[in-house]
Amino acid sequence: MRKILLLILILAGFFDALYLHWVYTSPNHPLVCLGTGCDTVRASKYASLWGHALPDYGVLMYGVLILAVLTEAWLSSPAIRRWIQLATIAIAAAGFLFSLYLTGLEAFVIHAWCAWCVGSAVIVTLIFLLSLADLRSPDLDTESGRFGLRKRFVFVVVLMAAIEVPAFNYLIGRPEQPAPGQSVPAAILDERLVRPDSHATGDLSSPVTVVEFGDFECPGCGRVEPQVEEMLAQYGNRIRFVFRQFPLRDMHPYAETAAEASECAAEQGKFWQAQRKFYAEQDDLTEPALDRYALELGLDQKQFDSCLASGAVKARIESDLADGRAVGVKGTPAFFVGHKLFFSVPFDQIVQTMNQQLAAASQPGGTSASASNAAGGGGGGFGSFGSDTGPAFGAQSELNCSPDELKKQQPTLIHTADVQQLLQSASKPLLVDVRPPAQFKGDHLPGALNVPVEKIETAGGSLPKDKTLVLYEGGKGGASDACAVSRAGARMLLSQGYDFSKVKVYQDGLNGWENAGLPVDK
Repeated sequence: MRKILLLILILAGFFDALYLHWVYTSPNHPLVCLGTGCDTVRASKYASLWGHALPDYGVLMYGVLILAVLTEAWLSSPAIRRWIQLATIAIAAAGFLFSLYLTGLEAFVIHAWCAWCVGSAVIVTLIFLLSLADLRSPDLDTESGRFGLRKRFVFVVVLMAAIEVPAFNYLIGRPEQPAPGQSVPAAILDERLVRPDSHATGDLSSPVTVVEFGDFECPGCGRVEPQVEEMLAQYGNRIRFVFRQFPLRDMHPYAETAAEASECAAEQGKFWQAQRKFYAEQDDLTEPALDRYALELGLDQKQFDSCLASGAVKARIESDLADGRAVGVKGTPAFFVGHKLFFSVPFDQIVQTMNQQLAAASQPGGTSASASNAAGGGGGGFGSFGSDTGPAFGAQSELNCSPDELKKQQPTLIHTADVQQLLQSASKPLLVDVRPPAQFKGDHLPGALNVPVEKIETAGGSLPKDKTLVLYEGGKGGASDACAVSRAGARMLLSQGYDFSKVKVYQDGLNGWENAGLPVDK
C-alpha cells in the first residue's frame, strides 16, 4: 500500500511542477492561484537558480522519482532494488530540505504564499517519510508480489493521467494576456471594452467613453479615486464613465470578495455608492467589514448576505477579468479613453485625451474616434489634479498595481520593534515619511523627513546612501501590499543603486507606531 501511495504522491508532485514550469515559460498566461501571493513568489529573485526557474528542478526531481519507483517494481535483484530505495530517500530528502528553505523564504523574506509551492513542499515531505518507511518492501521479494504491484502501478498511472491531463488542459486554457506592446484589434475593443450590462454613469449617450478597470484593494486605485470623482463632477454631464472589475487575486486577498460585494450592492441599485465606499475603506475589506459597509449603505442585509454567500455574481467578475485581459489590461488602475489605454501616466494625460475627443465630437460630423489614438498635449486644464492632497496618478509605474512590479527587487519589511531597535543603535536610521506634505504636517514619526513618494524618483538621489533608510506611510499595515506607496518608493531607491541592506519599509506605519503607545511629532 505504501508503494501505491508513494507513486500517487510523486505523480501529483510532477503535475504541480509541470504546471508551474509551463506558467514560468508562458509569461503572458495568468497563474491560476489557489490562494494569494503566487505571482509575488514567482516574481521574486528566489524564483530561479543557476539561470533556471525552480519548477524546472521540480520536474526533474519528480521525473527521476517516477522512474525509480517504477523501475524498482520491475527488477528482481534485491541489491539493485536496495540501491534504488536509498537513491529515492536521498532525492526526497534533498527535495524536503530545499522545500523547507523555500517555505521559510515565503514566510520571512518574500512575505507571500504560493499555494502550488506549499503544495509541492507538503508532497515532497510525505514522499520523504514514506520512502523512509519503505526501506524494505516484502511484496517485492517474490515474483508474484512484484507482478501484483506492477498491475496496481499501471492502474494508478492510468487513473492519475485521466485526472491530471484534463486538469492541466483546463489550467493552461485560461485566456492569454496580450504581450507588452501588443496592439488590440479595434473589433475586440468595440466588443469587449464595454458590455451592454456594464456599470455606467454620466451621459450614457455621450460619444466619449472613459472606462476604468479597477481593484478595490489596489492602493493606486484608491489614490486616484478622488481625481476620478473630480473628473465626474466636472465632466459627468458630457462623458459616459464605465467601471469594470479587475481584482488582482494573487496580490490582493480581499479584492475579489469586495468586487462580488459591489455587484451584490448593484442588485439593490447601489453599485456606485458601494464603489466609492470600498475605495474609501480599502484598508479593511474583510467579510465582516463588507457586512458593516452594506448596513451603512442602507442595503437589505439579508439579501446582501445571501447574494454574497451564493456566489451568484462570480460569473460577472470572471467576465470582466476576461474582457480586461483581452483588451490588454495588465494591472490597475487602467483607464481607456475611447480605444486608448492609459496605465502609469499622469491623470492629466487622460483628461487631455478626453478633451480632444470631446472637441472632435463637437465638430460637424465629428466623432470621438478621430481622436481616440491622439497623443497627450493640449486640450485644456483640469483644476487641481495632482495637487498636495496626494501623489499624481501614475507619476511612476511603481505606484500602480501590476504583477510586473513584483519582478523588481523588493525591500525588506520591518515592524515596530525593529524600528525601535534601529533607533537605539549607534548608527541611527533616517525615517522617511512618503505621504503628502499635508498629511505629514498632521503628525509623523519623531525626526522623520518628508519625501512624498512621487518625488522620490527625482529627489531620492539626495537621500544619504551611508545611512539606513526606513520608509513608512500612514497605517493599518498598508505596506503588506506590494502596491503600497512606501514599498513603491523603496523599489525606486533600490533601482537607483541604494544598498539593499540599507533600504527598509516600516510595515506597521504611523498607525502601528501610535497603537503601540509611542510618541509622535506634530
